[in-house]
This record gives sequence, structure tokens and C-alpha cells, in this order.
Amino acid sequence: MQMTKFFRKFFAPADLGKISLKPYSVNFSLERLRTGIDNIRHDVRLSETFCKALRNIVFQVIIRRLRAEEILAAEENLDITQARDEFSRLCREIVLEAINRAKLENEVQIDTLAQTAIIKMLQEEVKSRYEEVADRFKNVIRKYGMANKTEQAIAAKKKLSEMEKGHNREEILADIGKELFCCFADAQNPDANEMRRINFGDSAVVPDDFLANPMFCVGNFSDDYFMLREYHILLGHRLDDPDKYDILLPFIQNLIGEIICRNSGEQGEAADACPPELISGWLKRKENVDILFNCFQSGYQYRMLTKKGGVKQENAEQLKMQTEVQKKCLNYLYRKLQKAGLIRRIIVSYEIQPVYSYYCPPLVPQLIVQYFLSFRMRRTVISRLRRLNRFYGSSFSIAPLRKIRWKLRFIAGSGKKGYLIRFLKDLSRYHRDRQNCLMVRQSADSVNLLAEEKMCNLSRANNSLYEFLLPHERVSEEKPLINHVIIKADVRGSTDITHRMMMRNLNPASYFSLNFFDPITEILPEYGAEKVFVEGDAIILSLFERKDMPEGWYSVARACGLADRILSIVRQCNFRNQKNTLPIIELGIGISYRNTSPAFLFDGAHRIMISSAINLADRLSGCSKMVRRQMLNRKTPFNLYVFQTVSDEDMNSTSDDLYQRYNVNGIELNAAGFEKLKTEIDLKPVQVGIRALDKNRVRFYTGRFPTVTGSYQRLVIRESRIPRVDPNTFAILSLTRKKYYEICTNRKLFEHIENLIKEI
Repeated sequence: MQMTKFFRKFFAPADLGKISLKPYSVNFSLERLRTGIDNIRHDVRLSETFCKALRNIVFQVIIRRLRAEEILAAEENLDITQARDEFSRLCREIVLEAINRAKLENEVQIDTLAQTAIIKMLQEEVKSRYEEVADRFKNVIRKYGMANKTEQAIAAKKKLSEMEKGHNREEILADIGKELFCCFADAQNPDANEMRRINFGDSAVVPDDFLANPMFCVGNFSDDYFMLREYHILLGHRLDDPDKYDILLPFIQNLIGEIICRNSGEQGEAADACPPELISGWLKRKENVDILFNCFQSGYQYRMLTKKGGVKQENAEQLKMQTEVQKKCLNYLYRKLQKAGLIRRIIVSYEIQPVYSYYCPPLVPQLIVQYFLSFRMRRTVISRLRRLNRFYGSSFSIAPLRKIRWKLRFIAGSGKKGYLIRFLKDLSRYHRDRQNCLMVRQSADSVNLLAEEKMCNLSRANNSLYEFLLPHERVSEEKPLINHVIIKADVRGSTDITHRMMMRNLNPASYFSLNFFDPITEILPEYGAEKVFVEGDAIILSLFERKDMPEGWYSVARACGLADRILSIVRQCNFRNQKNTLPIIELGIGISYRNTSPAFLFDGAHRIMISSAINLADRLSGCSKMVRRQMLNRKTPFNLYVFQTVSDEDMNSTSDDLYQRYNVNGIELNAAGFEKLKTEIDLKPVQVGIRALDKNRVRFYTGRFPTVTGSYQRLVIRESRIPRVDPNTFAILSLTRKKYYEICTNRKLFEHIENLIKEI
């Protein structure tokens, strides 16, 4: 009985403890989009300029890959670098247009549709241009024959033969597709993915490996030559092969499920705890293989850590424990695969890679593998090589195969397990790319690429056409304003500063101009802001959004970023002024959003804005003298505090803002502006403990937005409930349901929150 328990414990999967795996998921569904004129597929029209650039780059990549410039394009001016740059530029514009269109309609699948359409067109153009090049070869061969240019005709026939030969064709198409899709991926990273993250969250980001998929232009995923070249693995094809993909993958997934989902040492619940799609997602990320099984890597890291000394004991112990868990997981998997007869197949598939091209063709790689697995097949391979020797008039030596057989005898257990880890990583990449390619094919089948004007007009008339055009192809017109944001930056104590400077015979006008107005004016174009009004101690700015122009629908985010920059500029100026014993500037900034267009009147050619947002921004930027006296000797971690000093009845009886504020170098955003901000960018909530507030945790929101110039800026917003206080002592009586929002500018807080986001 005790012996049985021992073996059950020894052969059971390890308890993973704190080891956690990262899932992999890409969603290319188009199910929410309207169908086109055939009521089955989605109608898409791509920019004609983009399509021409795409055809040009495809043709040039094919010609260069075949090294056929002299034969087919001697008279054409080919410039692959220029073609690639043009394609990349247009790709970026089309992809950003698609993201903006998705933002306009609040539907991320529009972005997915554009990507799918481009992928489909690339696939179709690779095949059609490839056939066109083959036809060109045939025409050239005929011309050479008529002109009695025998030598040139033979060279052209040789190239054509290479193009049309089975595995050569697959290899060439794979290389061409890989280069083009990598170019497509590079063209939209990192800008496009950052825009997706900002607008739709991390789930909308396209992984770097997704478009760099060598299968997109390959017909047979299981072609031996393709798999060995791209993934360094070889899987079986016959129904009874244990390493056939359809058999091997579920087998390994079940084993990983047993290992991962073992719950506190209890067995028998793994199958129910981990659904296959979840395990499949884990297996698509090759980093999970290291996390789960690579005890060699963790062991090395542990030895290096302990050698250095001075490290935290808990870090070393955690790494040591992780190594032990990984070793148990690897041993369990190894024993199961060994029992299924898979370990030797895995090792052989790697060992033959340096020599298989010597025998293949005329043999096939699977036959070389069988040479090492079966005595009967070994004799068959040797017999076939002897016959080939007579047929080809050359000798196919079996010495390389014998050398591998001898090496296989002396591979230690750790070496075999190293091969297993390598195989799992390669299988992970193959599984990921295969599933992604099948998913894209399914989506591409539901896309109808329209080019004929008649069909485009029909689909457009039925409001079912998705068009992704370049700026010069769209009809330009002045779009009406749909909303606006007002920023007011108010200088604290400007009268006192002016008086003190004049007492010292200094110029306050130039002081405010150089330290406040001029630097702010310089950065306005970066945020798409305009001046509304300037007075001696304040500046009022506006940002607008226009109908059907989603690329500019970041008015609140850009207003917040601009306010942050204003304070940063003033801080830098204050640092210089303190060195020169000049006064420092303190500000209060208010940001007010209104979901309506402002009104305008004109004084001659001068446009004057009328908006209630100006009055509210003035209130938000203010700082009550009474509140400032109360806060003077208090150490506060923030720059903005809002208080209610009157009763709830008084607050409800008016629409006016009766709150009292402390706003010294702070930025307040109104509640409507915060709600709008949540629709502009992906805001992540974060709870942070602030030492000055004892054990209380403060709620922040953070996200990134694009400026007009294309750079990205992070925002951190503090949310806090407004307290009702005694107007005399400012003692807190209760917390109201109303909230206020401070745009934080503390750089240390930014760094801390960025680190927290990375850990999520």
C-alpha cells in the first residue's frame, strides 16, 4: 500500500504553486458588421493609390526573390527600397484611417475588417503576380527561341522550372509572403497598436507575431520542407502516426491540462477545470513553455543569483522552488511522451536537419525519419538509395545517417529533455501560426473586395460599403463643430508679483510674457488648441471636435495633457527664476467640457466665443482665500481639494457652482469632461496607497493619448469624493456623493502607476 502511494506521488503532475501562465488571444471576428450587397460578405473598397502601391511592391519582391531582374525587368526601372517605403507610408495611412473610422462608429471590428481586407488582397496579389511572372517567363522563352538565343532560353527555362516545381513553389511563395507581411506589420507598429490600445484597450492590440506569419501565402501547412525551414519540426502525416498534428496536439494539451489544473494536489479534476480552448491559448505563447518546463534556465538563473551574493534570500528561494516545480512538470511530461513513443521521433526530427537536404529530394524527409525508427524502414531506405545511385549516376552515401544513429545512442536524459523543451517551443509557434492563419482565412472568406465603380455605387447606395481611403481621395469639406473644451490657466497673486517687481524697477510685462504666455503659445499646435482670450494674469484656451473627424476626438485628453505641459513649463521657469531671485509663478487650471458647439459673434474680423464652459473653467481654476488660509500649514499630497461648505438643500436649489476650492498648481476637470475622457481613451483604474493618508487608498485612472503631432502622453487622474465641511473649522462632517477629478502632475506618482500597470 505504501509503495503504491509512493509511485502515485512520483508519477503525479507537480503542484504549480505561484507559477502563472499568460494567455494568447487574437479576435478577428467580423460578426457585428453589416453584410454587403450579396447579403453574405462584407463589402470593402480599398484606396486605389494603396492598391497600386501594393501591386508594385508584390511584383518587385517576386522579381527580386527569383533573381530575375535581368530576364524580366531589364527595361523597367525597379527600386525595391522606394517601393517598400511608399507601401509602408500608405499602409500607415490606411490603417490609421481604419482605426479612426472604428472610433467614429465605436466598433473595433471595423479596424479588424480593414486588416482582413489588406491581408486578403496581399494573398490574392501574391498568387496572381506569381502567375503573371510565370507567364512572362514563357513569353521570354518563346522570344529567345525565335531569336535563336539558346543560352538565354535555357536560363529562363531553368528559372521557370524552379518556380513551378512543387516544394520550390511553396518555399518561394512562403518567402515572398513573409517579407510582405513583415513589411505590413512594420508599417503599423508601434503607432497603430498604440492607437488601438488608447481607443479600445489592450485586447484590440495586434501581437507582433500575428502578421509575421509565414503561413499566410502557403497552401499546405504540413509540407515537410516548409515545416523544417520555418519551424524546425517535422510532424507525421499517416493516420497512425502518434506525432500527427491532429493527434499530438490534443495529447499534449491534455497533459498540460493535468499539470496546470491540478488543484491543491487533488487529482482527477483537471479535465473539468481547464477547457481545451484555454490550454490552447496558453500553448500558443512559447514563453509559457519556459515558465512551465524550463528548469535548466531557472536553475542557471538560481546559480548566477547565489554566486553574486547580496540578493534577497526570498528571491533565491522562490527561484529554487520554481526550478523544482519545473523539473517535476518536465519529468512528468517526458515520461508520458516517452511511453507514447514520441521522444525518439522528436530527437530524430532535429538531428536530421543538417543532412536531410542531401537526400531530399529525391527522398522525402519523412522517409529519413523512418530510417531511425524502424529496422524494416532502414533497409528500405538503404535499398532505395542504392537504386538512386544507379539512376542518377552518383553516390548517395549513408555515412551521415550512420553517424546520427551512433550519436542517438549517447544522448543523455538531460539532453533529451532539452530537445523536448525546444520541440514544445517550436510546436507552440507552429500551433499559434496555424490557428491564426485559419482564423484569418475564415474572416477573409467573408470579405468582398470591390473595385468596379458600378458595384461600389450599389453598395454605397445601400449603406453597406466600408471604404478605407487616403486623405486626397476623400471629399474635403468643413465639418461642423460638435463639442468643445475650455482651459483656463489663472496666475495666483499676479497683482502682488507685479507690485514687487515694479518696486525693484523690473519689467513685469516681459516677465509674464517670457515665463507664461510665450512658452504656452509655442505648444498649442501640438495639442490642437486655440487662444480664446488673454488677460494680464490668465489665459483661456479652447479645443474643438468636428463631426465625422474621429482622428481629432481627443479634445478632453489633449486639454488635460496641455494643462500638464503648462504646469511643467512654469515649473522649469520657476527653477530658473529662483536662481535669479525673481518671483515664482503659481497657477490654478480648470478644464470644462461641453457636449455642444459654442456660439460665436464677430467684432469686425475678430471672432468672440460665447460658452457656459468659460464660466465653469473660471470656477474650476479658482482658489478660495479662506480655504487657502485653512490649508496653509497642512502637508497635502495633492494640489487640488474641493469642499462643500453649504447644506445639500442650498446646493440643490441652484445650478451655480458653490464649492470652495484649494487649487495651487492643480488642474481640475469637470465631471462631464471625465465621462467624455472615458470614451476617448482606454482608462485603467488603479488603487494606490498614499503614505500621507495613512491606510487609505486613493483611486486613480490612467491612460495614454496621441497628440496632434503623433507623440503619446500619459495621463493620471485622481478621483475623490467631495467632503462636506464646517465652514469655520473645515472639519469634515461627511462625504457627499459628488466627485471631483484632479489631473495629477507628480512625476514620481506617474512612475509608480506605470509600474503598477505593467504588473496588471
